[in-house]
Order: sequence, then structure tokens, then C-alpha cells
Amino acid sequence: MNPLALDFLAFALSFAAFSAIALSTERHSKQVFGRLPALAARHTLTVAGWLLLFASLLPALAARGPSIGSLAWLGYLSLASVAIGLMLSYRPRPLRFAAPALLGLAVLAWGMAGH
Repeated sequence: MNPLALDFLAFALSFAAFSAIALSTERHSKQVFGRLPALAARHTLTVAGWLLLFASLLPALAARGPSIGSLAWLGYLSLASVAIGLMLSYRPRPLRFAAPALLGLAVLAWGMAGH
């Protein structure tokens, strides 16, 4: 398995997770969508975000092993959170497209790498 594809998948899952968690909040959902989604949708985003966050650990561990993989995962979490923070500060609207697009690219890269 190509470790770079797994690294990219771990980062994309982290990015999607933090995007979902951010969009589950009232303030950020208004920034990105211009309105407040229904409460059920916000709860779904919260649960999906946490599940994606835990899922992002698995490719990092598979790519680098438990010691380096966990450290790399913390790096991906940091990078994803900074990217989300900058997007929410300067260009919040594209976030609704960036997270699904990045996640789709990561799954495509994972599939091409011969998962």
C-alpha cells in the first residue's frame, strides 16, 4: 500500500471531520450556508464529524505504524484545523465544497493506490 495515499486519506478525513464539526455550530453554519440548518442536520454533522475524526486515525496508523502514525495523525489534525480556521476567517462559503471534494480525491487516490 502506498503510504502517501494513506497519508492524504488521513488528512482528508481530518479536514472533513473538522469541517462537519464546525458546520454543526450555529455561527459557522450561518457563515457558510447563510442560514441555520435544522437541528437534526446539525446533530448529524456533529456525529459524522466525530466518526470521521476517529476514522482518520486508521489510515495514519496503517501508513506509518503506531508510533509514527499517531504522531503524523496529530500533525494532520493540526494542519486540517488551521486550514479550516483560515477558510472560516477569509473564505467561509467554499468550505461547503472543499471538504467533500478533498474527501472524494482522497478516496480516489486510495483506490488507485491499490487499497
